[in-house]
Amino acid sequence: MPRSDNVLLQIRGLLPALSEQEQRVGIYVLAHPEQVVSFSITQLAEASGASDTTIFRFCRRVGTEGYQDFKIALARALVSTHSLVYADVTPEDTLASMAAKVMEASVKALRDTIAVLDMDALEQAVDALLGANRVEIYALGGAGVAAREMQFKLMQLGLHINAFIDARMQVMSALLLEPGDLAIGMSHSGEAAHTVRALRIAREAGVRTVAITSHPASSLARAADICLFTSAAETSLEGGSPSVRIAQMTVVDLLYEGLLLKGGEQLQRRLTRVARATTEEQPQSNPH
Repeated sequence: MPRSDNVLLQIRGLLPALSEQEQRVGIYVLAHPEQVVSFSITQLAEASGASDTTIFRFCRRVGTEGYQDFKIALARALVSTHSLVYADVTPEDTLASMAAKVMEASVKALRDTIAVLDMDALEQAVDALLGANRVEIYALGGAGVAAREMQFKLMQLGLHINAFIDARMQVMSALLLEPGDLAIGMSHSGEAAHTVRALRIAREAGVRTVAITSHPASSLARAADICLFTSAAETSLEGGSPSVRIAQMTVVDLLYEGLLLKGGEQLQRRLTRVARATTEEQPQSNPH
């Protein structure tokens, strides 16, 4: 199912689920979109090391009817200056050029994430949070940063919430969940084995599940009732890219603001009470 009208975002999200030959085509298109717009199918086959048949199959997998339809979709994606590919930092970069690349990647991650995020799914996730008895978040590696932030923010609103960033603790937590609880799995790749397992265990027990991931065909997405998709630069490390963390943190912020918007005065009062208690000057202890 298409995630976005932008075919470049569609390719990036589906890339891990494609066959090895299809991935070659996708990787080449993502790296050279301006060139591919003017390529014949034979030229793309030679450049990517794939066959014409593979390219036809690839075009269908990313939601287009054929090669010409794919090139039209690609040209449409390139009309926007926001659709340029991420520029990798290299050893030849200066501090200034590195900073520009990192900042641009962060801005792009925000734009791309809002382009692929399903607003209906976001509302469902907010409603699920409001109705949950308790909420458990599962994340590993860099995704643990966003998981901890979610725990901190939502705890201020009075939710019974915990974030588990240890693999064994995730599975133990999932085994103890009951219907009426909510389990959230967070993984950029969607293939963090223990996080996927925990979400599956929770779902099998009748617990509602939410996935926050960049890949709609991933194992984590398939284990979830509700999927919130992000979009950021690929990385060899789970959540290792700053843009990945920014995309995840943005979804956390959207859930938080959504809760405040739909939770009414009760959540506002809880937040005010917590803010007052945590900002009050603490009495100094007498050492004598």
